[in-house]
Amino acid sequence: MVLKSDNNFDTVSVSPQHASLDKACSDLMIKIHQTLDLRNAPIKTTVQVLGVTPAQARSLTKGDIDKFSLYELQTFLKRLSTDTK
Repeated sequence: MVLKSDNNFDTVSVSPQHASLDKACSDLMIKIHQTLDLRNAPIKTTVQVLGVTPAQARSLTKGDIDKFSLYELQTFLKRLSTDTK
């Protein structure tokens, strides 16, 4: 059996809209991780740069997309982008 899907979240989400949202959040989390990994930022720096609590910084480090909204992840990525300029 071969499954064809452009979005792996389609198979586990309750609706196509939810799958699309999960994929967008996942993609943003990947971009955030790439940026943070390049900078080798410890939790303390993540807290300062992103303006989050230590618990939120740990959730970001773990990649828990369920803990954040799409808007929050977009905001974090924007903060990282402006911080690296």
